Amino acid sequence: MFGLVSWSEHVSTGSRVSVDGVDVFYVERGVGSAVVFLHGWAASSFSWRLNIPTVAKHFRAIAVDLPGFGLSMKPSEGLNLSTVTEILLKFLKGLGVERFSLVGHSMGGAVAAHVAAAYPEKVEKLILVNPSLFGADSGRRPLAMELARNRLLSGLMTRLLVRKYFIKRVLQDIYVDKSVLSDEVVEGYYESVRRAGPVLVEAVKIWGEFDSYSVYAIKCPKLFVLGEKDNIVPFRKNLELAEKIGAEIHVEPMAGHSVHEEKAEIFNEVILRFLRS
Repeated sequence: MFGLVSWSEHVSTGSRVSVDGVDVFYVERGVGSAVVFLHGWAASSFSWRLNIPTVAKHFRAIAVDLPGFGLSMKPSEGLNLSTVTEILLKFLKGLGVERFSLVGHSMGGAVAAHVAAAYPEKVEKLILVNPSLFGADSGRRPLAMELARNRLLSGLMTRLLVRKYFIKRVLQDIYVDKSVLSDEVVEGYYESVRRAGPVLVEAVKIWGEFDSYSVYAIKCPKLFVLGEKDNIVPFRKNLELAEKIGAEIHVEPMAGHSVHEEKAEIFNEVILRFLRS
């Protein structure tokens, strides 16, 4: 299996920094121009474990646990798109990073696109990986997401999701290539949400608040990397949007929502070619 990495191995390469009293965990490797990786819902920087080492050979690769996920704290004021954006930008400024490229998956894609649209002077290139850009009511969601959107059932969701058995079922539903799913992967995603609690409910607001029309204002070079068998965010909607805004497009026909994990070697080649062009 390509690049098998455990949660403990991943965490051992990371660091922590305080941003306005919020502890933020991140993994940083390499030197040069900064490439910042933003994970999706119910995930963490662990989801980029197969991509960071390769990208770090050519760039300063930074993968951050978004507030409330993984080992990063939840901000006291709660979680929404503006709060996450503010913490992210202050975090990067604290690392001395003023300009950077962004790689965002799913919910992280909404954050990345928002930053690129709102702060064009900061973003050099934008890579969106099966991004959630169409609001909270678009697409077919796994049971965990559907429960999170229902306030009456959200408590049940947090108790259900933070169990290894349930996480494995969700990942089996998301991955097209089941060989990607290992005990190490289940453990990594379990640890990504073990401390999250209510954040899993609040985080729905992040992509729910995203203005899908803002992508038309993004001026930097854009690349969409899409798994054709994505069963979370409608593949056709992302493909049509990418074409409308003049983005470069790479489609993996035998990959799903987590194309960067299922087809890591191909994904790494594709984004490096884009970043180095």
